[in-house]
Amino acid sequence: MNSKGLLVPTFGVGVVGAFLQVAGANWDVSSHVLGIVDTFFTTPHLVLYLGILLSLVAGIIGVLVIRPKGDDKQLGLAFKVSLAGSTIQLVAAPLDFTWHSLFGFDPFLFTPTHSMLIVGLALCGIGMTVGAMRLLRRDGSSRALKLLGTLSLATIWLDLNFLVLWLINAQGVAYTFRICSPDAIYARSCDFVGLYETALYLPALFLDALGGAIVFLLAKRLLGWRGALTSAAAILVAVNAAANLGFSAYMLLFVGVPGSFYFNGPTAAAGTSLASTIPYYLALLVPVALIDLLMRRDGRGALVVASLAAGPLSVFLDGRFSTFSGLWSPGPEIAIYLLPMVVGGLLGGRLGRSVALALVPGPAVGMPLSTGPPKMVGGE
Repeated sequence: MNSKGLLVPTFGVGVVGAFLQVAGANWDVSSHVLGIVDTFFTTPHLVLYLGILLSLVAGIIGVLVIRPKGDDKQLGLAFKVSLAGSTIQLVAAPLDFTWHSLFGFDPFLFTPTHSMLIVGLALCGIGMTVGAMRLLRRDGSSRALKLLGTLSLATIWLDLNFLVLWLINAQGVAYTFRICSPDAIYARSCDFVGLYETALYLPALFLDALGGAIVFLLAKRLLGWRGALTSAAAILVAVNAAANLGFSAYMLLFVGVPGSFYFNGPTAAAGTSLASTIPYYLALLVPVALIDLLMRRDGRGALVVASLAAGPLSVFLDGRFSTFSGLWSPGPEIAIYLLPMVVGGLLGGRLGRSVALALVPGPAVGMPLSTGPPKMVGGE
């Protein structure tokens, strides 16, 4: 097999690696939220680091062995971005060990070393998404490339949700910048945490809606085949239902956990409540499928309606954020919360085309959306 023949399998390894990273990271966060003190050799960590290893291997092969040139030069950027992310994570791993040796165990996302790991995770996802989408444009929609494109889009969606979770980690900000002592944070007596969470809540709703709406548009512009958006959303829903909601409900109902300052009511009743949310959460795929059908229509009206719905729907699809922030049991304040979701959705609809062109310069393989009749490359 020549170097060009390695492109698809190498991107396959990289996309799977990027997906395993964010899936393992979500599972690991669920453990920390429940107060499960872990070691390096836990299943979530092994999934996470297997993903890092796969991304590293794909990046090295892409940059040093395949070395795309000529018309494939754009594909080389994807490998370089992913390799940069993996390299950051390799540097962060021993620093994280040193950090924990100096300051002890900490269940925070927003620490210097965890932040490096998260930035690396996002870069791996971005790099592999860029590569998969550009490969789709070059080679058309073969079954393998459809699968890679769908998985990469679901991965970047999960990455965007995880970045929002990282940014709103008030306890981690207070801990890292020594605004409050760890004891005050653990005792839930740090005033800064409440102020930070209140100040960032509406922006977080906006960012979640914005990122999700952009992914909605990317699914239609860059993938374009029937069911592409629903398939990507189904992968996101599966990760959240299993690694976030399902795992947490199971541990609360059947194992018992100590809880943490993130979750201070670790009871079987809380587990029952979480488990009862899962069917409603899975049902969110129904409106996603309807939007999938709606966005096959050409015209600005269809785009606006889809964007309006995509914003709020994207926030609820972020299973951890929507569940633990109380969006599933809203009060009258939901009217205020809907505003940043709707604005984020509309802006995401407007930015979707520009982001698609940035990811894949030139004609896209999917639907133009309000720029002409639907066009497919590679057929169904």
